[in-house]
Amino acid sequence: MTIEIDMLRDYQTEICEKVNEVLEAHRSVMMQMPTGTGKSVVLASLVKEYLDREADCSVLIVAHRIELIEQAGRLLNHFGMDYGVILGGKRPSVFKRVMVASVQTLSKNLDIDLAPSLVVIDEAHHALAKSYQMLWTAWPEAKFLGLTATPYRMSGDGFTDLFEVLVDSWSVKQFIADGWLSPYDYYSIRPDSEEQKEIDSLKKRGADGDFQMKELREKLDVRPTIERLFESYKRFAFDKKGIIYAIDIAHAEHIAEFYRLQGVNAVAISFKTPTKERTEVIRAFKEENRIQVLVSVDLFSEGFDCPDVEFIQLARPTLSLAKYLQMVGRGLRPCKGKLCCTIIDNVGLYRTFGLPSVDRDWGAYFAGDEELEMRNGVLANGNGQFLWLGAGTLHEENDSEIVKIISHEGMRSQFEKLSRGGFERRKREVSVNGKRRQVWVWIDRMNGVEFDRHPKVINYRGMEMSTADGEIFFPRISSKWIDAKHGISRKALETQVGEGIGWMKLYISFAMPDKVLQLQAVKANLARIYKDEQGKVFLQQDPDHAPVGEDEAGGWKVFMTLCDKEQKAWEEMKKSLCKSSLNYDVQKKRWQLPEGSIKEACDGLKSSSLYHIVCKENGNELSSHGENSKEFWVDRASGFTYRHRPVLRKRGFVELLLDGDVVYILNIWEERFMPYRNWEIRADERICTIGNKLYLNEEKDASSYRIKKRSDDFRMFVVEDRYTNDNPDTRAYDEFILINEAGKKLEIKTM
Repeated sequence: MTIEIDMLRDYQTEICEKVNEVLEAHRSVMMQMPTGTGKSVVLASLVKEYLDREADCSVLIVAHRIELIEQAGRLLNHFGMDYGVILGGKRPSVFKRVMVASVQTLSKNLDIDLAPSLVVIDEAHHALAKSYQMLWTAWPEAKFLGLTATPYRMSGDGFTDLFEVLVDSWSVKQFIADGWLSPYDYYSIRPDSEEQKEIDSLKKRGADGDFQMKELREKLDVRPTIERLFESYKRFAFDKKGIIYAIDIAHAEHIAEFYRLQGVNAVAISFKTPTKERTEVIRAFKEENRIQVLVSVDLFSEGFDCPDVEFIQLARPTLSLAKYLQMVGRGLRPCKGKLCCTIIDNVGLYRTFGLPSVDRDWGAYFAGDEELEMRNGVLANGNGQFLWLGAGTLHEENDSEIVKIISHEGMRSQFEKLSRGGFERRKREVSVNGKRRQVWVWIDRMNGVEFDRHPKVINYRGMEMSTADGEIFFPRISSKWIDAKHGISRKALETQVGEGIGWMKLYISFAMPDKVLQLQAVKANLARIYKDEQGKVFLQQDPDHAPVGEDEAGGWKVFMTLCDKEQKAWEEMKKSLCKSSLNYDVQKKRWQLPEGSIKEACDGLKSSSLYHIVCKENGNELSSHGENSKEFWVDRASGFTYRHRPVLRKRGFVELLLDGDVVYILNIWEERFMPYRNWEIRADERICTIGNKLYLNEEKDASSYRIKKRSDDFRMFVVEDRYTNDNPDTRAYDEFILINEAGKKLEIKTM
């Protein structure tokens, strides 16, 4: 069977043309294409074109695994090319125009009679290894082409010592938009889950810079963790076909054994599995569907093609972006009848690296930009506050240990209008000093906004935005309310709190990422009224709740009654929360703890005075669930009690403590024991607002200002002079203060 060049997909043809053009001018070129987009097909096509174009030439293809060598061989056959193999530590008896070699054998036999004019390196992100670098020295006249999905090294080193230039393909987002990759549902553990705490406690590093295997085994290869793996699999991917990535062989076998005990046909497989057995297992999984789940140790992170994989489960943490993308990429190949891929992240990797479809600056990784190390998936400013949905924010918290980060439905709706790059370059006539001239402008095809400079695309909590200067951002949604005058400032984004994004009386809910709402009114019970562009009314209980249609809410009156009840219940709960259930020992000057108290460190809290209380009755512990629960947490220094295990969060300069759905501020003494809801507290490194009160970082222990007016971007405030909390409404004010945060300097002006 021969595949002609015109049978390639359009993006494959495009990148072949780009590589050929660049290879004409450079000796050594690296090509990047996302996992699952046919990189090996492009490799074979480029080799065929090269042989057809150059009469007196030869090609050497180098790979580091037998599976990759076999895959390259199959595609060379498909393209009608004969080839020889250098493998198994043996010198070949016959040399052909195309040779496929393992780097291990090649590095031991560089004196063989071989003089390739083109060397192609598959999975070229490994090329910084010594065994690969020898190739450049061995054949100084040859051209080199490296292929990889991830031009990235954990060390932060670039590839420019070996490769002169990078040629990259479309983004993962674009491939999903055009149907060449599968959309996905992404589930991850919560930031305060037991698994995440275990992973966050990992300190040691192995020789390769990744986590140390011994410590991984001690923390994660234990029965409770494996049971939680299965529970999440049963909940989100039961009866689906997929791959689980384990720490090592023993961990893989333990996972497979436990899954089999639950009735799931799971098999552990690794590079140490005998070749014959491994081939049979893979055939049973890929072709016969006799095996439902493969538990792998890195074996299928590169070069494994099985489009009907329906789920990927991550059971091993890593510090390698390349390893993360290779693992999740095994599930992103599309297949007939496959709606999406389910990715279950039981080790919280997306909080380190971002979602698989985030736009990545591969050119910076290729060049060795160390500042990008460990910031993959985060658009970070000076204090790193631009985070993905769930990366430390409060609105992800709920009762589940594992939560959905993004759904394939939302992904399709976000990507369906995405064109290649999403921008169009045009010439526009402008007037300069009274003369007409034409200038280039860039048009964002998704929202119609025009930019004088080439814009970039960033993700803010899973929502795509375009920006040219990194200061003003435009949601990539087609709406009459989004234009060049309705951008969101960086400051406004940094300080967003709640279920969606609000600015200039506009609102986009994370639950409805393709719809822009316009604020109509805010009621006394805090309910908000919106309308969409068609005039449909939406009602929102408060910023922590998603807006719902008026009909869905049961009508205006029903919804307002509900909000009144919720507000009243909140006020009543606040009264009950501000009480201690402990007795104070005057002589010892401390609060007395009841029998059964357990002292425990809590989520990194520096204070050692936090205690877990389990009251006992007749020597038996009472249930920690239900109406008769006698379990709570207490700060022995203050006597203050909490209903749930407290969790710490940082928002700007403000330190927060979460007690279930109630939030306390720890480092502003005036507010220390006042319960708040998540959305009431907005802060950056300089300013904190709580309702209509404002605090400055430099004076956080002093009284607050009362806000009279404020800008939408959290930068300008008109406030009254300071008031105390005793009775602020009865005081008379003669002066107003204008607070303006201009850059990094905070200015206070009396009006």
